[in-house]
Amino acid sequence: MAAKQKYLDPAGLHRVGNMELVAKQVVEGFLTGRHRSPYHGFSVEYLDHRAYTPGDEIRNLDWKIVARSDKYYIKLYEDETNLRAYILLDCSSSMNFGSGDQTKLSWGSYLAAALTYLLLRQNDAVGLVEFDTGVRKFIPPKAHPTQFRRILDSLDGVEPGGETDVGAVLHEAAERTKRRGLIIVISDLIDNEEAIASGLGHFRHNNHEVIVFHTMDPAELEFPYDRLTRFKDMEGAGRVVANPKSLRRRYLSRINQFTDQVKRDCFERRISYELCDTSKPYDKFLASYLDKRSRIF
Repeated sequence: MAAKQKYLDPAGLHRVGNMELVAKQVVEGFLTGRHRSPYHGFSVEYLDHRAYTPGDEIRNLDWKIVARSDKYYIKLYEDETNLRAYILLDCSSSMNFGSGDQTKLSWGSYLAAALTYLLLRQNDAVGLVEFDTGVRKFIPPKAHPTQFRRILDSLDGVEPGGETDVGAVLHEAAERTKRRGLIIVISDLIDNEEAIASGLGHFRHNNHEVIVFHTMDPAELEFPYDRLTRFKDMEGAGRVVANPKSLRRRYLSRINQFTDQVKRDCFERRISYELCDTSKPYDKFLASYLDKRSRIF
């Protein structure tokens, strides 16, 4: 079975619902031909060095740092650079929107599964936080192989909830994740820009590294409607029938202003921001992102 899995297409696997196969295929496919995992750039605490302490092997001293600063640091090996990662998945009702064959929640869940497998594969501890109006599930980070199945079972059964207050939820999660690590946020970020920036800033205040995958449907980004259309509030009971031609310019201006502002706020806080179009296959998106990241680090 393992040999057959190598040739399965991740873009089509989601249609049969096998999240485990998708996650493994995406990650293993990307790592094929590489001599080592390129993702230790995720680590935020002494990625390459730590201070020398009595008893350490002298041969592991980084003499370049000693010569430059007169301080003693030990070179770390990969198995010493493990970290704790938290994947925060937005499960609010707005994430249930999809103009194609996938909702934002489905796309985000498969992305979360692939990231979980990747992090566990390099012996990092990973946990999952599902949220809507508040944190509704919290799976603490572990590096044990059984953690993959535990998180996958949760992702397989995830259902969209009610409204969300992204800013408040990020603050709540930050209070529960005070030990420094990696925070991965997968959300459509439906909230005002100031609240989002404040919540993300709380993680940075706690010295976390933060990655934001801003997950949006192409219809939200392009507003392709041209006939009289009935629009429904995804997080409320509101409905309106309108001529989209009269709304398109204002809508596109506002959505571009919103995404640009969130991106700027992330940049100012040294937060990695990626706008995710759910019409793009998540395996290709993730491979492209990780390849870019591996070049940076």
